[in-house]
Amino acid sequence: MGKMGTHLSWVSNIILFNIYYKILIMSLYKEFSSLLPYLQSVRKLENYLSFDVSFPTSWKLPKKYVDEEKVMEQASKVENHRFFSFVSEISEENVGLISDNLKNIIRYNLELEEKDRLFQNKVNELKVIFEKQNLNNLKDLSFEMKPKTTKIKLDDGEESVKRIGVTES
Repeated sequence: MGKMGTHLSWVSNIILFNIYYKILIMSLYKEFSSLLPYLQSVRKLENYLSFDVSFPTSWKLPKKYVDEEKVMEQASKVENHRFFSFVSEISEENVGLISDNLKNIIRYNLELEEKDRLFQNKVNELKVIFEKQNLNNLKDLSFEMKPKTTKIKLDDGEESVKRIGVTES
């Protein structure tokens, strides 16, 4: 029974290790999945981690997400992209902060791109309205926002606004 107990213990340790390893990999994947399209490498430099990312040249790095002492721009080998190294001391708090800031930079810029697409679509819709309507109808054109939103959130706070949007009278 001693050998059988040792064998079962060994097998159960392997199973537990595999489960732990899978959970660790899943956690890492979850943590970095939104960074993967931009993440080029993660390097250990003594007591620091360097997150190397490549962003389109049109993207902005909002100051609220960048500690200028901990980011360095490198020469990019990819046309129309900028290459940055974000450096963090190795600790859960600091690495988490860098990861969150990178995610926020990505989210911020993807939202700007979506807003630009939406703006272009709305401009095209407005062009069609101007092409099809006569001048008197266009003079009565007004802009209103749907009632579900009464505030517009700005980077530096919120501003109360009256209804803004597009309607035809």
